[in-house]
Amino acid sequence: MICVLHTFGRDLKWNPHIHMILSEEAVGNSGKWLRFSHINYEGLRRSWQYSILKLLSESNLGPGFKALVDKLYADHKAGFYVNSPSVKNFSSGVVHYIVRYVGRPVLAQSRIIDYDGDFVSFTYTPHGSTEEETERLSVFDFIKSLIIHIPDYNFKMIRYFGFYNEKHSKFAQYKLRKKRISPAMLRTLRKAHGHWHDRIRFYFNYDSLKCFCGEQMTFVELFCNPRIKINSLMDYSWVGS
Repeated sequence: MICVLHTFGRDLKWNPHIHMILSEEAVGNSGKWLRFSHINYEGLRRSWQYSILKLLSESNLGPGFKALVDKLYADHKAGFYVNSPSVKNFSSGVVHYIVRYVGRPVLAQSRIIDYDGDFVSFTYTPHGSTEEETERLSVFDFIKSLIIHIPDYNFKMIRYFGFYNEKHSKFAQYKLRKKRISPAMLRTLRKAHGHWHDRIRFYFNYDSLKCFCGEQMTFVELFCNPRIKINSLMDYSWVGS
């Protein structure tokens, strides 16, 4: 599957949820590909509930969190909400829609209908309704509603699992099956995914380590400012060989 994290709802409120594109094929260690078209959504809801609460319970959120977990299990006996798929058959139009939806900003500029210097008004269509509603926020509340959805530095909003993951052992088989590439191309593909430098060169036909002088750059030093947290900013130094 391919998972995309969205943190916002249509009214800009904090509403984290995950969109998934799931393959209807699977392959095991035998190398045999199987197709399936049924997903047990009742089981998926309970599995999703168990997985997310188990991960949160392991995060040491305090002694009071266990009581909340028990309450969530009692209040949601059928599991957490999982929406059934809205798309079954892929086409170029569907792919363009998904790409646009995944990469869209929190709020399109066209939805902002008024700004008087102190307040911002924008429109949105609630889920389950076809009628637009208008939200009016102060400037600072509006900015706050936008910036809370900016992900942390280097945080990945899209994740790949199974044979969609280029590091997975079945990824090469998936490429070979779908693209009908030659064995020689398959060997090149496997080599290309061994290192970030090779991946950039393979996909973009661009050598990111080639200096403007024409020589190949060599890694010489990794420097981190001690006044800055180790994971927040790093300066990588490269020189021409």
